[in-house]
Amino acid sequence: MKDVFKNIKQNKKQVLIGAIIFTILIAMPHIFSSGFSHQVMIMMCIWAILGMGWNFIGGYAGQVSNGHSLYYALGAYTCAICVQWFNITPWIGMWIGVMISALIAFFIGKPLLRLRGPIFAIATMAIAESGRIAFINIKQIGGATGMFLYNVNLPAIEFMQFRNNYIYYYVYLVFALLILLLTKVLDKSKFCYYLRAIRGNETAAESIGINTSKYKIMAYMLSAGIVSLAGSLYAQFMLYFDPASIMTLNISMMIVLVAVMGGIGTVVGPVIGAIILTFISEYTRVYLGKFGGLDMIFYGLVVIVIVLFLPNGLVSLKDKFKNIGLKKKKFNNFNKIGKEVAK
Repeated sequence: MKDVFKNIKQNKKQVLIGAIIFTILIAMPHIFSSGFSHQVMIMMCIWAILGMGWNFIGGYAGQVSNGHSLYYALGAYTCAICVQWFNITPWIGMWIGVMISALIAFFIGKPLLRLRGPIFAIATMAIAESGRIAFINIKQIGGATGMFLYNVNLPAIEFMQFRNNYIYYYVYLVFALLILLLTKVLDKSKFCYYLRAIRGNETAAESIGINTSKYKIMAYMLSAGIVSLAGSLYAQFMLYFDPASIMTLNISMMIVLVAVMGGIGTVVGPVIGAIILTFISEYTRVYLGKFGGLDMIFYGLVVIVIVLFLPNGLVSLKDKFKNIGLKKKKFNNFNKIGKEVAK
């Protein structure tokens, strides 16, 4: 306990900022009370989980996967099948989806992670597209029509079918914060240090004794499991989905973009990317979509500007401001010295 209080005293500023952010997050549904605002906040939580999940394999390990929509769909379908076929609550079904996705990631990742660079990225796209075609042709799970989950007779809390969107927001916020905490813990662990070494130079990492195959497959399984969790949450919020809405290349690219925009290989980068990306995409769609695709043009321009001027993501703005502050301080010191010399 003494160590905990000591750490709090040493990081008073960070604790205060964290408390303020947490208070704002709790108050958000009451500040922005419209149904659309609640939906945007819920989708921010889902995309944050997706970005943090992808970040383990794509950010820390440097293995750019363009096929994570497969695991997103596996989570959604597993949760839906548990509810429809076996009457299993989604609170349990989502973890079954996590385990299934991690297991499939193990078998897919074993041969796939031997590939490197663009070849690996293309191979993951091919796997995801094969999965989409397979799901379209499996009639037992709805085929191209998809799955519809809403049932007014089911208990709302037990089957996560809440009548008010703000309840979804608070539940999903807890999941997002737990994944963020997991990322924070693993960020300073041996696991993530090894992944960074693999990203930097896989051959050099192998030469110093790191089992690169083992740690890459672990990162891939963890990444698949977290993305699957987000898929389960999405299915329970929308209560309807089909392969065209959750298994397209566009979804896989958006997952990558969330992490890239925020800052890959960082703890809070994917969260920042999810907030900005979701806010821009949702509000431009509503207010500019009626002008024949103007929303996509504006959205694309924003993404291009961020990628060009902030290649390390939005999280790098902190370092840029810090550098500006240091330069200003040096300039002021130089002026002070000049004035003293002049005297």
